[in-house]
Amino acid sequence: MGLLEKPITTQEELDALIGERLKRERETAAKRFEGFISPEDMEKINKTHAAEIKNYQDAAEKTKAALEEKDKAIAEGEKYRTDLEKTRIAIGAGLDPKYAARLQGATAEEWKADAEDLAKDFASAHSAAPLGSPERVPTEDSTAKIAERKFKEWFENIN
Repeated sequence: MGLLEKPITTQEELDALIGERLKRERETAAKRFEGFISPEDMEKINKTHAAEIKNYQDAAEKTKAALEEKDKAIAEGEKYRTDLEKTRIAIGAGLDPKYAARLQGATAEEWKADAEDLAKDFASAHSAAPLGSPERVPTEDSTAKIAERKFKEWFENIN
């Protein structure tokens, strides 16, 4: 008779005989597909991950905007510090503060050297012209013109 000693005559006998074989097949398949997940479960995981990714992207955008705002504030603060330092240097060199914006250079030392050069240029350009020079003609509100008018008034009052 072969493998079976008695013929199978009922469904229960067939189920018992096949059940053991199916159990071994299922265990083998489970081992082979261990670590894999169903497409439905994978879709759920993908949706969860997509939502998490969206949250991270939103947070990254907010962080980027905050960093840009911070960088802008830092740049503005640096500009104010630079302008303040240039103004301090210009005043220290004897220049009007309005000339601070004209100072050239990248460092305080360069601004100071430029301010000193500019002050020297102004000093030489505004130095008194020699006596008798056409550049020394007094203006109406100069001290010499005022003194001349007072002298004429005094002289006229004497006569």
